[in-house]
Amino acid sequence: MTLRKALADAVQRATSRAVTQEGAGWCLASVTAVYADGTVDINTGRGPIQKVRRLRAYSPVVGDVVKADFNADGNWLIAGALAP
Repeated sequence: MTLRKALADAVQRATSRAVTQEGAGWCLASVTAVYADGTVDINTGRGPIQKVRRLRAYSPVVGDVVKADFNADGNWLIAGALAP
């Protein structure tokens, strides 16, 4: 591998990582724990996330598949569960 190719690959990896980390979006996740303070733990394709806030109208149970929204600041929100 040439130095130019190695540098181009490194720049592409760094750019991809930055876009993924700093972008807002959503994903599907499964609920792994439910707390009385209005938060849940979830498992996403990115890994486990602890103490995620949920909407008040939604009462999750462990095992629910949920839509999780996230923003560039690292904040997460559970909007509700998918229908079984």
